[in-house]
Amino acid sequence: MNYQENRIIGYLISVLLAVGYYSFQVFQKYQEGSFDLTTISSSWGSVILIAIAVQIVLSIFMGILFSFIPASTRSEKNISLSDERDQLINLKADQISHAVFGIGFLIAMVTLAIGLPPLVMLNLIVYSGFGAGIVGLITKLYLYRRGF
Repeated sequence: MNYQENRIIGYLISVLLAVGYYSFQVFQKYQEGSFDLTTISSSWGSVILIAIAVQIVLSIFMGILFSFIPASTRSEKNISLSDERDQLINLKADQISHAVFGIGFLIAMVTLAIGLPPLVMLNLIVYSGFGAGIVGLITKLYLYRRGF
């Protein structure tokens, strides 16, 4: 695997762990009975902020783990980190990722418009953000493996 594929896998793992953390917190609130659909309390804001912080820390850690460690075992020292192909792959994956988030956001707004509780909308927005990140990273990995 090359540098970009290692980096993408590291970021994908960090996003999946952050989704797991957030899902665990949602499930835990549901089990405790504090899963009030009618209001969005400050505890939901703190759960979302902690999930974002977890993802940032894990992304940094995985980026270091999946790029520096394999680089130290290679004999090549002059590696081009980004070229035109990489930029095209990033643009295509970002376009797909933004489309996924846009569709998720639209669905979240529809749920609010038809009268579902605000917490449903909030969770749909959060999960569509995570889903967009996962779809974008999988698209990048697919395009790198395919050779664009």
